[in-house]
Amino acid sequence: MQIDQILRDRITAAICEALEPLPGVLAAWEGGSAAFGAVDGYSDIDLNVLVDDDVSVDLLYAEAEASLAAVSPITASHFAPPGRYYKLRDGGEFLLVDLSFFRAGEAVHALEVERHGQARPLFDKGDWLHPRRVDEDAIAAMRDRRLQELQTWFVVSQNFVRKAALRGQEVEALACYWGYTLKPLVELLRMRYCPVRWDFGMRYLDRDLPADVYAQLRDLVFVRDLAGIEVQLPKASDWAADLLREL
Repeated sequence: MQIDQILRDRITAAICEALEPLPGVLAAWEGGSAAFGAVDGYSDIDLNVLVDDDVSVDLLYAEAEASLAAVSPITASHFAPPGRYYKLRDGGEFLLVDLSFFRAGEAVHALEVERHGQARPLFDKGDWLHPRRVDEDAIAAMRDRRLQELQTWFVVSQNFVRKAALRGQEVEALACYWGYTLKPLVELLRMRYCPVRWDFGMRYLDRDLPADVYAQLRDLVFVRDLAGIEVQLPKASDWAADLLREL
């Protein structure tokens, strides 16, 4: 799908023009696909703004929304922490604007290159947007806590999937297979192959996993009925058990 770069640039420029002059607004950058050099016709515009701790974020959102509406009417918005999504009338089927504000005093600003890619600066009133190294100790501590939880819980939790399948509860079995088998398996695969993003869920798996591992996971994910779950569940469970022993 072709990228409408003119519209993307107009949206970004409008928000920057509205926010940059305001006191308490310190810097702004584009993240998401742009930070990984992977923008295509389906990509959102991920805009991040750093602000002083005492600034009213609601007022900043109001300013940003007014600037967006001047480019194209807003047809829908949704709050999904840490930001808000906006759908614009002229943005086509797929384009969303994801606008997030980060306070300067917060510990995390989504500027860690290893996790969030190379930020694309939009403006910077000080030396705010220099690349930041991820806190590897903090990431490792969270990862280890989750690993210990899975060591004791993963094997036991597979019974939820099996019980639903044996009862013929197709929808419940599929939900359990995703929740108790596939999602933990993905966490373990990330711990093995991309530990700095162990908690990113299903996002970026095609980038973060080796191609053969991704293909093996893909075959486990796409099941169509209870028979498929019964075939794939032992494979997924055994793979996770192997990873638990290895990790």
